[in-house]
Amino acid sequence: MIDLADIRKKAREQKDLPPQAAVAPEDKQGSEASQNSVQGVPARAVSVPEGTADGSPKVNDSLDRLFSSQNSLQLASEEIYFQGLTGNIEQNDEKRLEWLTFSLGSEDYALDISAVAEIIKPREITEIPRVPDFVLGIISLRGVIVPIFDLKRRLQLGAGEQTPTSRIIVCQKDEATAGFLVDGINQVVRIAERNVEPPPSLLPDIDVDLVNGVGRHQGSFLILLNLDGIFNAGVTIRQ
Repeated sequence: MIDLADIRKKAREQKDLPPQAAVAPEDKQGSEASQNSVQGVPARAVSVPEGTADGSPKVNDSLDRLFSSQNSLQLASEEIYFQGLTGNIEQNDEKRLEWLTFSLGSEDYALDISAVAEIIKPREITEIPRVPDFVLGIISLRGVIVPIFDLKRRLQLGAGEQTPTSRIIVCQKDEATAGFLVDGINQVVRIAERNVEPPPSLLPDIDVDLVNGVGRHQGSFLILLNLDGIFNAGVTIRQ
């Protein structure tokens, strides 16, 4: 039989007892640290955020830092901004010419790309009489008779030889068409006019009438050929 009076008495006694103190997180961590130190495990460091005077955590406001340093900023004026834009435009508008670069022996040469019609592999060449030694002969290119020049001989650099890398550069100048046998094709480059210098006297083996100048590109020098002078060979081909 359940005695209700005893149950009420026990409830009143428990109510009169003081509440059990809650363990603070710091005390719990301290207890863990003490236990770890006893077991040979180093206690973990607990980082506490820097507080303000009233005990609340300090907040780093990026906007406050920005506006506090606003006085040290120097804004560009409209005039300076316009000058910067104008300078970039003038630099981008600098006149540049495109050149097809190729190799003859150990030297790099270039022809104005606007005069290059196409590049073909060497093919059978028909010899013709009474022509300069640098004229190898003629080929038929889609029904058009094209004289083929040994460009090495034309520049007085010795005789050219056909190799797997040899190519024929077909050029057109006004009504004249000719193909130039070279040792190999490199690439097309763009050279600013300020990077083109007159033909130096260090090219004694090459007729100055055949050279436009020397171009500087990425730290190397290219001999820029004068196509008008190269075409002026006294060779007449009748179609």
